[in-house]
Amino acid sequence: MSDSATPVPPSAPARIGYVVKRFPRLSETFIINELRALRALGVHIEVFSLLPPEQAQQTALLAELDLPVFDLPTRESIAELPIEQRNHATGARRQHRLRHWLREAPAGAVEPLFPGKRPSQCTTLQMQAAALSCLATMRGIRHLHAHFASDAATVAMLAGRLSGLPWSMTAHAKDIYHTYSHRQWDRAFLRTKLNEACFTVTVSDYNLDYLKQLAPLATVHRLYNGVDLQRLQPHQGPRDAGLIVGVGRLVEKKGFRDLIDACATLRQRQIDFRCVIIGEGPEREALERRIEQLGLGDRIELPGSLPQQRVLDWLRRATVFALPCVVSASGDRDGLPTVLLESMALGTPAISTRVAGIPEMIDDGDSGWLVEPDNPPQLAATLGVALRAPAGERQRLARNARRKAESLFNLHDNVRGLNALFATRGGNVVQHIRGTG
Repeated sequence: MSDSATPVPPSAPARIGYVVKRFPRLSETFIINELRALRALGVHIEVFSLLPPEQAQQTALLAELDLPVFDLPTRESIAELPIEQRNHATGARRQHRLRHWLREAPAGAVEPLFPGKRPSQCTTLQMQAAALSCLATMRGIRHLHAHFASDAATVAMLAGRLSGLPWSMTAHAKDIYHTYSHRQWDRAFLRTKLNEACFTVTVSDYNLDYLKQLAPLATVHRLYNGVDLQRLQPHQGPRDAGLIVGVGRLVEKKGFRDLIDACATLRQRQIDFRCVIIGEGPEREALERRIEQLGLGDRIELPGSLPQQRVLDWLRRATVFALPCVVSASGDRDGLPTVLLESMALGTPAISTRVAGIPEMIDDGDSGWLVEPDNPPQLAATLGVALRAPAGERQRLARNARRKAESLFNLHDNVRGLNALFATRGGNVVQHIRGTG
């Protein structure tokens, strides 16, 4: 997925340059879906990735996109650049790689613009911005849009400064709430980006309120993530009795330790179940140890990351989907989990927590179940209710969840709103009305 850097004639249609940390990424299928929906509207898009993909992840959706993807120079390639020092008075010459000079950079010299970053990281981001500025200008890009308000938005902002191109960003969750270095510095840098962006999109009213308090004069719109409701039809086939499925990166904020503890309570209460937690991440070893400590190896499976189609197949089979999100020690939390939307679209009843934007997705007792975060006993009790509920009750919740997805989380409806923002380059025409889709 590459394209030669051929200049685009001035008469060509305007193009949007998407700036992302890594493309593609299994945990960010919402970006692929958004790009696909924009392409369906006739929008010309090119993707600029700060990092190459971790592995070959050629999915059917990705192949369907057929987009040019440019991998910007990475930290490793930049660190190897030769830098020569000359002294004309003595005729001395010496050459080192850039990493040699970066080791001599004064500590703290870059904190105001790049809080918590090492000199080599700062150099990488600046050089990626320079490369993006040149490529975007040559390729005829008319607007840059970053997904996540962290490094991708930093590079888009700097490239915008260099090229004069307007830029915007979508702010999600970790990029808003996680403490990367120092809370005061992180918030100050985020405020800078909010104020410089011609507009910011965020995925929940919860996030919108937080960002408007942080930067009252910034242009911020709530625009929900969506799912393709044509592709994701309610599952009409059989389900596996007692099957609990969880999906997400194995990180603290997903709350999978609470799910494991709740499963121990289900076993004590002699409720028949099987639990499959799909995903990969730094918490794997800790979760495996917890499963072993509780003697749940015959009840809980951690199959790792799976392609999206296999994830959807598990969701179709499940009796109930569980995502007991929490607020992590760093302040990180989920914004609007896409997999919850997929569960709603497929007609799989879901249990989640009252964290961030999740209550905007699930109405407790009507379109799913909500419990308090960090509360395994309450989670276990609700899982018991879900597993033992009559099939008709689960079907009622599933129908209501599907209706809510159709009302608020339709991918193509919501992407039309994003495209309108791109067209106005600042969102002066499209106004956010709280409570609408």
